[in-house]
Amino acid sequence: MPQATREQQDHFKVITSMAGFAPSLADNLRIYEIDDIPPEDEKGWRMVDGWKIVFEGVVGKDWTNPLGNMHGAAYAWVFDSCTSAALIGIHTPTFWGPPMLSGISLSMELQYLNPAPMGTRVLIEVEIVKCSPRLANLRCEVKDMKTGKIYGTGTHLKLWKAPSEGKL
Repeated sequence: MPQATREQQDHFKVITSMAGFAPSLADNLRIYEIDDIPPEDEKGWRMVDGWKIVFEGVVGKDWTNPLGNMHGAAYAWVFDSCTSAALIGIHTPTFWGPPMLSGISLSMELQYLNPAPMGTRVLIEVEIVKCSPRLANLRCEVKDMKTGKIYGTGTHLKLWKAPSEGKL
């Protein structure tokens, strides 16, 4: 998997800072690796099933609960933000494009498997499992960067809806 370009890193920072919720959490994240973006077909769509992006981060103080471990809400933010960023990364004007970009969440299912202590370096692995022009099923895992120990895993189902066309 190739390294992310400076442009991809900057784009990710813009995306997460505009999310409106907890933008400081993104300060501890960056793209670690990213698959090549598949070409567009004649409709402007992409075949992205199996496409992956990996983020690296550090469990910062603002990610933790009173016990000093990654808070469940921080996991949810990481899962939502990183899976959404994956969809934004592969969009075209006609495929997961504006104004919706990453679509809207229909469901997120998370499993918290182990505590991730403050200061832990983590990898956040995101895979677009299945993606059609309207629905995307994504998988995400948060792992210890050194040992591979899984701290959290889950899936995210998202919907993209074209803007309503006005009637004359």
